[in-house]
Amino acid sequence: MSFRTIILILQNLFFCITIVLFLVGLYGYIYRHESNYCEMTYMFENPTYHRISLPIDVENRYRRYRLYSYCEGIRCEAHRQNQFTGFPVLFIVGNADSYRQVRSLGSVAYRMGDKQKQLDFFSIDFNEELSALFGGVLEQQTEFVAYSIQTILSLYKVNRTIILVGNSIGGLLSRAVFLQPSNRFNPNTVRLIITQATPHQAPVIHSDSYVIDFYSRVNEYWKNEWNNSLKHLVLLSLAGGDRDHLVRSDLCSLNGLTDESRSIDVLTSAVPHVWTSTDHRCIVWCRQLVLTTTRALLEIIQEKKQNPQAIMQILKRYFSPSVDFNHGLNTTLNLTKEPTIITESSVSIRSKEQNDYLIPLKDSKFHRIIIHLTHTQIYLKNHDIMTDITNTLIPIPPTYSNRKMIQFDVKNLDDNLKQYDSILIRLENQKAQVDIYQIENNEQIVELSTFDSQTLSFNKTGYVKLVFPTLIHLWQVYNVYLSSNNQQMPLIHFHVPWSNEDLYNLITLRNPSSPSTILPKSLHRQMRLKLHRPSPSTIDEYPSLELFLDSKLSYNLQITYSFLDILSQLIRYYIYLLPTFLFTVLCISYSLQVNDIRLRTYQTMLAWQIHIPIAILITILYKIIIHLFPSLNFVVNIHSNGYYFFFLPLIIYFLALSLWALISFIIDYLIFDFIRILLYPILIRANNELNLQLGYTRLIQLVFLLMPLFSTIMFSGSQGHVTLFMIAVLHIIWRGTINGRLREILTTILLFHGLLVFLNLTGFIIHIRSLIIQGLYPLYMMMSDPSFLSAICCILTFYLRFIFPQLQIQSIQTIKLNFLKYNRSILILLAIISQVFCSYSMHHLWILTSFIFIHVAVIFFNPSHRD
Repeated sequence: MSFRTIILILQNLFFCITIVLFLVGLYGYIYRHESNYCEMTYMFENPTYHRISLPIDVENRYRRYRLYSYCEGIRCEAHRQNQFTGFPVLFIVGNADSYRQVRSLGSVAYRMGDKQKQLDFFSIDFNEELSALFGGVLEQQTEFVAYSIQTILSLYKVNRTIILVGNSIGGLLSRAVFLQPSNRFNPNTVRLIITQATPHQAPVIHSDSYVIDFYSRVNEYWKNEWNNSLKHLVLLSLAGGDRDHLVRSDLCSLNGLTDESRSIDVLTSAVPHVWTSTDHRCIVWCRQLVLTTTRALLEIIQEKKQNPQAIMQILKRYFSPSVDFNHGLNTTLNLTKEPTIITESSVSIRSKEQNDYLIPLKDSKFHRIIIHLTHTQIYLKNHDIMTDITNTLIPIPPTYSNRKMIQFDVKNLDDNLKQYDSILIRLENQKAQVDIYQIENNEQIVELSTFDSQTLSFNKTGYVKLVFPTLIHLWQVYNVYLSSNNQQMPLIHFHVPWSNEDLYNLITLRNPSSPSTILPKSLHRQMRLKLHRPSPSTIDEYPSLELFLDSKLSYNLQITYSFLDILSQLIRYYIYLLPTFLFTVLCISYSLQVNDIRLRTYQTMLAWQIHIPIAILITILYKIIIHLFPSLNFVVNIHSNGYYFFFLPLIIYFLALSLWALISFIIDYLIFDFIRILLYPILIRANNELNLQLGYTRLIQLVFLLMPLFSTIMFSGSQGHVTLFMIAVLHIIWRGTINGRLREILTTILLFHGLLVFLNLTGFIIHIRSLIIQGLYPLYMMMSDPSFLSAICCILTFYLRFIFPQLQIQSIQTIKLNFLKYNRSILILLAIISQVFCSYSMHHLWILTSFIFIHVAVIFFNPSHRD
């Protein structure tokens, strides 16, 4: 076996391993997440959706959209008569979602409200458009939201403000409506916005220029106006966390858009009484979250002070609580006997009769005190002064346990606490439970590398806090296993200081067969240590793991890296960079074919003597650009947001190389070769007949060539791209069979076409669905068409390969000589330009692809290269 054969085998083995790892990571990204611990929300009565009429001119302008009110039972009669007496809530659906999703919130709110304080839910039907992937509909949807708010408020006899609840991209629309003109929308009519799994920071996929521009305008407005024209607003952003593989939690952050004085962004796993991750769909119907949201809304509408501070105080209590000792109540307490003084580091108390316990605060040898309580009153005591702080406690899992906690930093007591000398605990009844942890050694440092595992042992220890200073990268994932000789699982708490993404291991659910009861045993979540949001450079705290153990037992804690989860994290955060690298690899492959047109596309993928230096060059350039141009949009997106690491470009480059190797092998050797063998006699005969009928031949060619242009003008830009791709397939089959000289080049160009179709496919789907409602109109007459310009340009540059053979222009020959002379440099420069300007703006790839089409036409389709 020759050395060259061994290298070829190793290269193909590398391609196979890379693709397998990619598929495994993709599988883990989609399917490997925690179990769904959300309980189902059921309707109490038959849900009814009553259509609300808008002004005639509005309905004629937005024929695809509808506004509905939600009702059940006897209230439906009032809705049919457009009689509304409650407080309006508008539910704005997201990408490809149904207006019927409002039923979860609407049904629960209907049952929990009363006649005086009731929530009226409305919902918008956006025809289930792919608004997150196609920016051409965003402006129209925003305008319809503004008109819907006007119409809803006009249904009430008294002045009302409206609450907006936006799911997915609907949350962005609820913010975008504030950019509408004053004659269409009054900003003061909205005081609260709740968003569910909304990507506020940036689109999930930078699919077209309209999406990018829409985000830029909305976010810039909110940054500038948050403390000006928006100072009356409160914003709550809920992120799904681990289970949501459509919208990453970091995109739901409000960092840089608002401040914490009037906004909250939190993962559902950290929300009290929810404590579970939600996928992109179930965040709408998750019973625990629906109950928490509804309770907060009902309390808000009952609040007399409808100002941002009062609303914010309610939202914090339900979604991101913290202990505020100012809310303690001064009281008097009769002590029938002297309280038992607790001096031990760890104590568990189970009540058999009412008793009092005292924990010293002053002159304590401990640094921190953490108390977990159930059915217990807690007071701060100083001689005769007694303050009840029971209402300030924070709920902790498991759900339905009524368990709460409070902690004191003894060595750095708040000014409000320095007047007290002790903590008094009173057990209320026989169900009362108290676990007290008094901590001397504050924390234990655990250093973990990416592929590291450790085992820690704890013997007769009540509380352990592990701090992970090296857990700073998004791809790091570790599984946590706690074992002991006792079946009772203690509480484990994972905390990330710069983000509200706390995670607990204990979960209690209702019995599915008997919803009025709960399951007898708590479920144990598989704990994984991983980040959903990158750490900011200004934070000097690190993620931590708290273990609340039984001090009488011994435990072993295993922390093991999870290779599968590492792969899935890489997919989750970096898959959107892949299209640009696919373009880059194709550029390099095409440059090799220009110098040797006999090379098949698959063979160019084996030219590692070229690909490896290019991949290293791009990796180094990333580092240089990030260092020299920190304000460049590309740098802000990938580096300032914490996503970048040095070997990232190298990894994605070779992934793109492996994918193209597989695709080009299938196309080159399995599909096209088979088709050519099968159709060779037919095409040869057809070619001979057409050569005898040149007039008909040119007419047929003209008809076929005009089809992409006709499709673009009469239908949509996406349809034009799809038609152009089909014409390119026919072109390569014909030329590759009749004259194989340019067969390999055209195969590579076909892959450029395929990449364009993939990036512009959503417009095609949107247009097909719109035709049913609005009739046979071009897409650009119904809405903005982001793909129209790209389709026109790509089609015209494609035509050049048929126009140049008919021309005798000296300047084309000069351009061709320069293209050939500097071929490698031009195409490598094009590949680098794509990395800098298209990584977060994939829609710009059509410009570079058009240049490739021009390059092909100039070099291979001018008179000196006639076949």
